[in-house]
Amino acid sequence: MDKMIREYDDSGVALDRLREPTNDYAPPESACPKFRSALKGLHELEADMHQHVHKENNILFPHARTRA
Repeated sequence: MDKMIREYDDSGVALDRLREPTNDYAPPESACPKFRSALKGLHELEADMHQHVHKENNILFPHARTRA
């Protein structure tokens, strides 16, 4: 479990690094639909990842530790 937690931390850092060059996933006014869609997808990926990690760190892992 500790290895998974470290990997999630690394993934979170990588996703956070995308925020600055993408201006927090805000497309410029002149952005084409594909670029807008790509930024929206990245934003959704980050939100899904945070939700997934939260569930595992705060629900699944504690439950598994009590059963071990």
